[in-house]
Amino acid sequence: MALNRQLWIAIASVMIIAFVSSLVISFQSARGYFEEQLRLKNIDNANTLALSLSQVEKDPVLIDLMLAAQFDTGHYQRLEIIDPEGDPIASRTRDDAGLGDVPDWFAELAELRVDPGVAQIPDGWQQYGTLYVESLSGFALEALWDTTVELFYWFFAIAAVLGLIGSLVLKSLTRPLVDVVRQAEAIGSQRFVTTSEPRTLEFRRVVRAMNILTGRVRQMLGEERARLEEMRQRLQSDALTGVGNRARFDDVMTALLADDDPNCHHGIFLVRLVNLAEINRRLGHQDTDTLICEVTARIEEIARRHRDQFTDDHIARLNGSDFALVLTDLLDIEPIANQLEAGMRQLAERHSDAAPLQFALAADSFGSRDDRSAILTRLDDGLARAEHRQTTCLERARAIDQAEQLHGSDDWREILGAAIEGGDIHAVHFSTRRLDGRLIHREAMLRLDEDRNTWTAGQFLPWARRLGLLPQLDLAVVEGELERLANQDDREPIALNLSIETLLDDVARHRLIGLLALRSNLADQVSLEVAERSVIDHPVAFREFCEAAAPLGYRVGIEKAGHRLIDIDALHELGLVYIKLDRSLTTDLRDNESNRNYLRGITGMAHAVGLTVIADGVRSTEELAGLGDLGIDGASGPGLPD
Repeated sequence: MALNRQLWIAIASVMIIAFVSSLVISFQSARGYFEEQLRLKNIDNANTLALSLSQVEKDPVLIDLMLAAQFDTGHYQRLEIIDPEGDPIASRTRDDAGLGDVPDWFAELAELRVDPGVAQIPDGWQQYGTLYVESLSGFALEALWDTTVELFYWFFAIAAVLGLIGSLVLKSLTRPLVDVVRQAEAIGSQRFVTTSEPRTLEFRRVVRAMNILTGRVRQMLGEERARLEEMRQRLQSDALTGVGNRARFDDVMTALLADDDPNCHHGIFLVRLVNLAEINRRLGHQDTDTLICEVTARIEEIARRHRDQFTDDHIARLNGSDFALVLTDLLDIEPIANQLEAGMRQLAERHSDAAPLQFALAADSFGSRDDRSAILTRLDDGLARAEHRQTTCLERARAIDQAEQLHGSDDWREILGAAIEGGDIHAVHFSTRRLDGRLIHREAMLRLDEDRNTWTAGQFLPWARRLGLLPQLDLAVVEGELERLANQDDREPIALNLSIETLLDDVARHRLIGLLALRSNLADQVSLEVAERSVIDHPVAFREFCEAAAPLGYRVGIEKAGHRLIDIDALHELGLVYIKLDRSLTTDLRDNESNRNYLRGITGMAHAVGLTVIADGVRSTEELAGLGDLGIDGASGPGLPD
């Protein structure tokens, strides 16, 4: 029950008790007073009337007339004269029940018990009779009733005023309680937030205790973050530039070539600073390091400039002079290849006075069906040809991008638009399970039906991103999957991937939240995932989405996570339920002790804030068997039974 309602009940109870107590006390006192006054009035009137009657002739008619005159001029209920033998000489009575507006139940409750006034009427030396006088009690009952009603109205008015004042005071006092409740709910949801301490002593003690708990969790997470960042820098990052090292590049390539979708296409670019030893001799060690950092920064800038052309970018320094750029789900390597070549030329020209610089570049596209050694051989051949030309240039390993062979831009715009409007986008579902075999959810993988062809996500999602259709695509999928789930009798939980473009589009985001709110009865069966890279690049949009979806009961998670999880601000405040580790971290773990140690740290930090950790892309039962030792809770991929 609400505290405000309890206050009203308490005030009403107190006022009722006070009213009844006051009524009983005042009622008894007033009734006693009226009974005493009526008794004295009866006695006085009886003595006065008896004295008057004793002085007149004892004619029955005259006596009766005098008694009638007295009865008519006074408020009497009974005037009666009885002779010594007990027979009535004269009598006048009046019914008192009809006086006033006093209810019968009150008249019975407040019945006045007044003894009649009694006086002897002499006749010379003999007794003529005995006079009995009873005054009307109805006026006293009316007075009692009016007093009771007035007392009730006063108490009711006071109770209403006290209730209103109490509500205002309570609202002011309990305003900090809202923050206390939110903080308690947040801690219950594994979100550790702090609030300012209220002035109310009891609330302040509770808030202070929860803030201390939150502070300890934050300190623990901070220490774990620092340790993980140090480990990541040591194991996966180049010490000079901060980008990935050769081990990180190998993990990325292994994961991409093991992709379940054979139709995904990616781009890879190699950049070589030719004759590094000679440059180092001319510029010196410090200036050479600065130049290498400039090369890395230029590559990062070009990748960032074309962010809408691919899903993820991975930059690595393979050795002292070689750099790699891998772009996943890249449709066309040509624009980025041209930009990369122009950028390296500008860099070479800027440093031409200090040392003659030459950059050799090679570009290629590949998919999960390609052989790794064949890819690297083509790239090495391209680097050799570019280096032989003795000027900064880029050689393409293949002249035609394979992704372009499916359809052109206009074709894909028409295909995707028609599919979204016609509901030709559907999903196939692959299970994600705990290590003991229990189902966590079934992840929805998109398919597009066009004529008699069925395109996989790797074929049309890059085009949807390039054409700006991802928000409409996400909305169509979410609406379709929620509708399908609502019509199922035997429901199984599902997971839906959302693009950051949907969360950044105000119209699409509002429609998405509206769909989720409309189907909130299905919330416990639906998980919503956003890629880690998107969460880091757009933290405000993701936080707003979490604040809207989590209270509805939806499970929010992060996919492709692990590499930069420590860079997510206030991870413990977002209300997340799980993370799915990027497959590059979980591939070939048996021979990769550095990744195993790193994963132990990731799972420890995730478990500290109540997150379930899921390994993505597990391909065999051997890989599945070793995940439990690393603290991983569940897995997905072809190595799991459906």
